Amino acid sequence: MLDQDTVQQLKEAPIADRIQAIEILLQSLKHHLTRPAPRKTAGKMFTARTFNLGRDISVDRQEIYAERVSV
Repeated sequence: MLDQDTVQQLKEAPIADRIQAIEILLQSLKHHLTRPAPRKTAGKMFTARTFNLGRDISVDRQEIYAERVSV
């Protein structure tokens, strides 16, 4: 936790000094943060199979979504 005297000194300091203090704080944070390892996907390939339903099927998305909302 910051000392209140330090906080008051920062409030009264010139803008250039405050910017320098911010830069120092950000640099210290940068050194402490670690980047998470990138997620690896399963990488398993798949193939999409098409099939014929015998006729054209039209889908009403609003009707489908309305069913989801009402549940």
